Amino acid sequence: LLNQVLDMQKGDIFNQQALDEGLRFRPDGKDVTALYMDNGYLFFQLQVLEKAIRQDTIDLEIRIQEGPQASIGSINIQGNERTSEAVIRRELHTQPGEKFSRDAIIRSQRALINLGYFNPEKMDVQTQVNAQKGTVDITYVLEEKINDQFELSAGWGGSDIGITGTLGISFNNFSLRNLLNSDAWDPYPSGDGQQLRFRIQ
Repeated sequence: LLNQVLDMQKGDIFNQQALDEGLRFRPDGKDVTALYMDNGYLFFQLQVLEKAIRQDTIDLEIRIQEGPQASIGSINIQGNERTSEAVIRRELHTQPGEKFSRDAIIRSQRALINLGYFNPEKMDVQTQVNAQKGTVDITYVLEEKINDQFELSAGWGGSDIGITGTLGISFNNFSLRNLLNSDAWDPYPSGDGQQLRFRIQ
């Protein structure tokens, strides 16, 4: 499997960039490091040695220390002043007790961005490693943004019809359960990820 992921064969023209990408930095994330990091091997280490160089041939030895598998400890969320924590957690692909996975963190970030409630440029993921316990605490740092939509248009329909107009508003992070809770109105009850639309013509 490692040879397949590295995608280098005996007799290939040596390419340092291809070697680096196959081991650590492939744009699609399908490299040797990702293979380990997505299976909990957070403490994994990799070393490349040039064993021999003769004429037009180079022998490479890749030494890997897997280390123990790490699991996810706690998952914390910061910066959600309006959006309910339950709305955020249901989008996460990381769960306490599961093996650490870099891919799961990336997919969680994408899911949170797709909600449209948070500023993607200010989104951050912080990891706190406890080597003794073999756990990683993950903190998703968010900054909320307003994504409600307003619509206002007017037109002239002729002498028999007159002026026509449209007024519309969409609340994209509404909270129906807080409708009767006056403390939750700022300026309207929000945070449960529900959509409420009004359109008057």
